Amino acid sequence: MFARNFMKSAVVDTNVFVSALAGSRTCKQIIDLFRVDTFELVISIDLISEIAAVLARPKFDFDQSNIEKILRFLKYKATKVSVTEKISVCRDPKDNIILECAVSGKVDFIVTGDKDLLTLKSFRKISIITPKKFLEIIS
Repeated sequence: MFARNFMKSAVVDTNVFVSALAGSRTCKQIIDLFRVDTFELVISIDLISEIAAVLARPKFDFDQSNIEKILRFLKYKATKVSVTEKISVCRDPKDNIILECAVSGKVDFIVTGDKDLLTLKSFRKISIITPKKFLEIIS
């Protein structure tokens, strides 16, 4: 695990990675800012698994080598946390892994385009914000 010496930390939802690969400039900027250590990206094993599964869906038709690069990069550079508590508050149970990772990693932000998560606005003092808002904060 990397030292926690960043000003801000975030869990980035799977939909941000999908959008970045699909061409969203905002989401790609977030990934680029993580690459240059502008913020600490926190991730769990469950979240890595979800990202891998979603990016590999045939409907997206993403290049397999790009998917592998992202996954290797996340495994190497992101701060990995073990989930310390199971959470079951989301309408969509698949969204709970985002909250679990965020709480376990004691992050500042959850960055997502998921309306179900965004309607929460915050969870245990962790701000839940859009990619655009996150860029405004960390840029």
